[in-house]
Amino acid sequence: MKATTSLATSCRRLLLWGVLTLQCLFSTAQKRFTADVEQQAEKILSQMTLDEKLSYIGGINWMYTRPLERFGIPQLKMSDGPQGLGTHGPSTAYPCALMLAATWNEQLATEYGSALGKDCRARGVHVVLGPAVNIYRAPMCGRNFEYMGEDPYLTSRMATGYIKGVQGQGVMATIKHFIANNSDYDRDHISSDIDERTLNEIYFPSFRAAVQEAEVGAVMSSYNLLNGIYTTEHPWLLKDVLRQQWGFKGILMSDWGSTHHCIPGVKGGLDLEMPAGSKMQPEELKYYLRTGDIAIEMIDEKVRHILQTLLAFGFRETQQPDTHIPLNNPQCAQTALNVASEGLVLLKNTNQILPIRSGKVKTIAVVGKNAQGYVCGGGSGEVHPFQYVSVLDGIRKEAAERGIRVEYLDVYDYL
Repeated sequence: MKATTSLATSCRRLLLWGVLTLQCLFSTAQKRFTADVEQQAEKILSQMTLDEKLSYIGGINWMYTRPLERFGIPQLKMSDGPQGLGTHGPSTAYPCALMLAATWNEQLATEYGSALGKDCRARGVHVVLGPAVNIYRAPMCGRNFEYMGEDPYLTSRMATGYIKGVQGQGVMATIKHFIANNSDYDRDHISSDIDERTLNEIYFPSFRAAVQEAEVGAVMSSYNLLNGIYTTEHPWLLKDVLRQQWGFKGILMSDWGSTHHCIPGVKGGLDLEMPAGSKMQPEELKYYLRTGDIAIEMIDEKVRHILQTLLAFGFRETQQPDTHIPLNNPQCAQTALNVASEGLVLLKNTNQILPIRSGKVKTIAVVGKNAQGYVCGGGSGEVHPFQYVSVLDGIRKEAAERGIRVEYLDVYDYL
């Protein structure tokens, strides 16, 4: 009897702890979106014309939102950036997100995000398109280098630190790709078919933590379908889970070109189609408003989300580049080096071959083209650094100081 009572008491305490934790997380997520911010957004919305509303939910010029000049609302400048700004010229190239996760250091993740936020401010960037947190479920996924591994808890902690660091600099972070972007090959047609329990236990935790703990400003949908429905037009995913269950109040944007249909996109809950309103076109939206297939309240909801997020982050006045922050920032470069040093994992040091000693090693062979240049992931994860040291040059320098000869071999010369 005592054992049963004790078990029941423990269960009640555990349940109460969970409720209190959720209440705490939810209340934290509301502090940026104050009543005053929502009232300001509502006032602007009430004065906008239909044409202004319909054009505002589509991006412009690849990396910008449209300005609303008569309301003092600037265009938002965005940049690719899971591991460095890849859009507006050279920038600090940070280690990939997988190496960041390998540090198991949430404070370092915050420093990583903070450095990235400074790079944004130096260039007048309002929104950085990162972090990327899809869980590794398929080794062939072309964007795995952007992600943080296969552990939901580790990914949640690192992503939360990253976002707090970015947004602590007054820059909006964007967590992506929501959800289950398990393949970059044929990504516009592949459906990730996943049951609800697996979604909640494996795929959702990092996104939920980003919303409820880090209060991320934007969420980006993925290209793929989830259980047969595109994620850009998925009411259960975008409305029921993200908005209602998690309390997200920020901007829900599409990945570039991932919006497939007009009416489902409008009804599904997508706020901002990037890089332009190619599917949710103003003229097409007007037609469907006349036919009754969509309602103006659906458009108002999208505009409201964008406006209140912009106001919540203090972007009402046009943000100019902070000229006090150097574009080539040595502090940011040091953060990148710290992450690289702490994230390196030596799996096996057979016969204590490392560190290399000149008395035991006379020649080192370096094989492959990747050793000769700067190596990084492609696509939106590509960053062009101000300067870099190739693997081959780095080894040659260290070897020369120890009197060791280095032989470079291009594997293609032997095929």
